[in-house]
Amino acid sequence: MCIITVICKRCTNVRKYRGEERQKSINPFFFYLCSLNYSIMKKTLFLFVLMLFAFSAKAQWTLRTYGEYDYTRTSGSNASLALMGNYQMAENFNIGLGFQATTLSRYSLNLQYQVNLLKAECGTLYLENRYLYRLFPNYNLQEFNGVFDLGWRNRHFNFQLGLTNRFTAPIPLRKNGGMDVVFEPMNVTFCVEGNVFDQSHPWNVGARISNYRDFVIERFTLFFYSLNGYYDFGNGLRITAEAGLHPCGVLNLSSQYNGWFGNVGLIWKP
Repeated sequence: MCIITVICKRCTNVRKYRGEERQKSINPFFFYLCSLNYSIMKKTLFLFVLMLFAFSAKAQWTLRTYGEYDYTRTSGSNASLALMGNYQMAENFNIGLGFQATTLSRYSLNLQYQVNLLKAECGTLYLENRYLYRLFPNYNLQEFNGVFDLGWRNRHFNFQLGLTNRFTAPIPLRKNGGMDVVFEPMNVTFCVEGNVFDQSHPWNVGARISNYRDFVIERFTLFFYSLNGYYDFGNGLRITAEAGLHPCGVLNLSSQYNGWFGNVGLIWKP
């Protein structure tokens, strides 16, 4: 009995030591993102909007906004508003930033960039790197995700496959409390989507299956299914719509019961 007690104590100390070491090894940039509060996120969004208007004269950016409603058995009804912008910095490089707020007091900030690695007649091979920060004030928790995807797209299809890492921490994040941070195992991300016409067509319809969306990343075995479409009004203005099913759950603790969602939005490209 004494031997078992000693072994258990040593295992506990090892887990605590490893937790503290992993916590101390957090990249300062990651730590800064997870220390953000909502007021700072609002300032970041305001600066982002100013940046979009500053770049408008060059006509190299795209602004997207959409309103969404979803319902799940675990959370009930939820409405959200998202604002996203993308800036084409070079022919083969673009960067984007997005913000979403929901009626369930969940706030998300998304930063990503995409690099075209190879262009050919059959399609384009590209690399995408995304960082997603999510804030849950009602649960006193925050979440950080980092994603690396390798993708291939052509006129009608887009395929992506990558890896993501995530950790969840209390608010505020404490540097000297490693056991407070939950590090999840490496997860796989994927996306398969197709459209009837290419993106230059004045209207289009398509379908998508993946385990992530703009402001949420699920487990590899939990999928989002959706149908989408758009219609061009001209002058760089496009209306979009999407409807589909998604896993139920809170803080990525999802059951196998699906909820549903639908959104309508606008894309403006000067």
